[in-house]
Amino acid sequence: PLEIKSLMRDNFLKWASLGIMLVQNAATPIIFRLAMTESNKEDRFNGVVAVTTQEILKLLMSMVLLFGEEQFSIISWIEKILNEVVQKPKDTLRLAVPAILYFIQNIALQKAGANLPAAVFQVTYQGKSLVVALFSVMLLQKELNRSKWLAITIMGLGLVIIQLFKGGESKQSTMGNANEQNMSIGLVYVILGCFCSGGASVYFEKMMKVPTAQNGLKPSMWIRNIQLAGFSTAIGALQILLSLLSSSSSSLPQSGSGIFHGFSTKVWVMVFNNAIGGLCVAFVIKHADNILKGFACALATIVASIVSVPLFGFTITIEFVFGMLLVVMSTLLYGGTLTVPGEWWSQEPATCRNLRKIDKTEYSQVATDCDGGIEVTEVTNVMEEGSLREKA
Repeated sequence: PLEIKSLMRDNFLKWASLGIMLVQNAATPIIFRLAMTESNKEDRFNGVVAVTTQEILKLLMSMVLLFGEEQFSIISWIEKILNEVVQKPKDTLRLAVPAILYFIQNIALQKAGANLPAAVFQVTYQGKSLVVALFSVMLLQKELNRSKWLAITIMGLGLVIIQLFKGGESKQSTMGNANEQNMSIGLVYVILGCFCSGGASVYFEKMMKVPTAQNGLKPSMWIRNIQLAGFSTAIGALQILLSLLSSSSSSLPQSGSGIFHGFSTKVWVMVFNNAIGGLCVAFVIKHADNILKGFACALATIVASIVSVPLFGFTITIEFVFGMLLVVMSTLLYGGTLTVPGEWWSQEPATCRNLRKIDKTEYSQVATDCDGGIEVTEVTNVMEEGSLREKA
C-alpha cells in the first residue's frame, strides 16, 4: 500500500508539474503582450523595477520552498543557507554572471512583448535552443549527433519562414502603444533574449566541472534559485538607487505612486508569472523527464498561437502554421521526444568530430531554463552524449 501511494503521489506530481509548466509557458507571451501594450511609453511602468520586484518574489518563494525541504526546521534552514551560500563565496560569486544575463534577458523580453505579436514572440523565442546548441559545440566541444544537427537545421528553416510570413494583429490599433510598435525592434530584442538565455545555460555547464556540494551531493535547486535571485535583486536595486540619486535621471517616474508608477493589475500578473517561471522549470526537472517536458513546451507554443487569435486578432497564415510546426518538430527532435530511425543518425558527423577538440575531462552537467531555475546532475563524461535542459 505504501508503494502504491508513493507511485500515485509521484504520478500526480509529474502531471501536475507538466500542467503548470504548460499553462505558464503558454501564458507568458500573452501576459507580456497585455502588460506591455496597455499604455504608451510615458505612462508605462519601469522595466528595471518590474524585474527587480519579480526577483524579490522569486527569492522569497525559494526561501519558503527551501524551508519546506528542510522539514520546516529553522535551524536546519539557516545552516543550509550559511553552508551553501555564505561559506562558499567563490561558488556563489560565479552565479553573478548568469544572474546578469538573466536580468538583461527579462528586460529584453519585456521590450519584445511591446513590439511583437504574442504568437510570433513565442515561436521565435524557441530559437534559444539553437543558441544553446551552437554555444555548446563552440565553447564546450560538446558532441551533437546527426539527428540534433537535423533538428537545428529544421528550426532555423522554421524561424526564417515565420519571419518572412508572420501575420499581424487586427487589434493593434486599439493598443496603448500602437504608434510605438516596431516588429524589427521586437525581433532584435527576442534575439538578444535568446543569446542571453543560451549564454547563461552554457556558462553554467562550463563552470560546474566540479560538484560544489560536499561529498559530491547535489546542491538544492532552491539554493541555486536563492543565489540567482539574490544577485538579480542586488543588480536591480543598484540601478534603481542610482536612478533615484541622479537628479537628471528621467528613467524613473516622479509621480505620486513612486517607483511603482504604471503597475496595473496586468503588470502585477506579469511580475508574478515571471517569478514562478524559474521555479516551475525546477519543479518539472525534479518530477518529470525530458520527453514529457518537450511535449509540454511544444504544446504551449501551439496554445499561445491559438489564444492570440481571439485576444489580439492575430492572423494565422498557412505559412506561419507550417513554420510553427517545423519549430515544434525540431524542439521535439532535439530533446529526444522524436527520434530518427537508424544508427547513422545517432552518430556525430566526421567533420564535426575532426574539428571538435576531444576532452575527456569529467564535468557536472547543469540543467537550466531561460528564467534561471537549475539543478546539478551527476558527474558525466564529455564523451557521453547529453543535451541541456532549458525553458521555452
